[in-house]
Amino acid sequence: MKTAPRVYFSFRSPYSWLAFHDLRREHPELVSALEWRPFWEPDEHFSALLAETGHEFPYTPMSRAKHFYLLRDIRRLAGRRGLANSWPLDEQMHWEPSHLGWFAASDHGLAHEYADRVYTARWLSGLDICRTEVIQSILDELAIPADVGELVRSPAIEKRALDALQAVCQEDVFGVPMFIHRREKYWGIDRLADFLAALPGSSIAQPESTAATGAPDGLAEIPVPKETAEIGHAGGCG
Repeated sequence: MKTAPRVYFSFRSPYSWLAFHDLRREHPELVSALEWRPFWEPDEHFSALLAETGHEFPYTPMSRAKHFYLLRDIRRLAGRRGLANSWPLDEQMHWEPSHLGWFAASDHGLAHEYADRVYTARWLSGLDICRTEVIQSILDELAIPADVGELVRSPAIEKRALDALQAVCQEDVFGVPMFIHRREKYWGIDRLADFLAALPGSSIAQPESTAATGAPDGLAEIPVPKETAEIGHAGGCG
């Protein structure tokens, strides 16, 4: 059975937010056709579970210079889209509540509505999505009958979350957004057009910059907040 084109995303990543925004605005018919897979830096509990399976989540710390570059880059990209982003202050650095909440939303057919609200809370309102009360308010707003405290302790959700983290490792997903179609990977929002052009029946022209070789330009590293996965280059984030 063929695997559907898929997108690895993270609510922590501003580039994932902008990619989701662009897809919903410019290609809404594709949003539900793609397979969405969450990517987040696991806490100690999930890191230990992942280690038991023989995997280690990708990790690269960032420099102060990278962080300041990211601030300016996101401001530019958001401004082009008419968005005035707020930069959130992450105090708890605990990404399970928001990403495990996504599984509950998905079960109720509200994955994209949930994602939109989480991204909005983080990147437009500057809220700390590591706080359980922030995520609980989003679940309540969508009438999803789930308790965040119970979600992070649920054995069934834990298994699905561990499977998701293993998939990140097995597919060598080193940053987000990562778009995958068949054997081809496209890393970062600046590769979204190439990914879309490669989909079956696509009428989207492949960008001239990569049409000749199919290879991305030289990769320049981009900042990532302290203690997170590699954020990569302009448009890719961990």
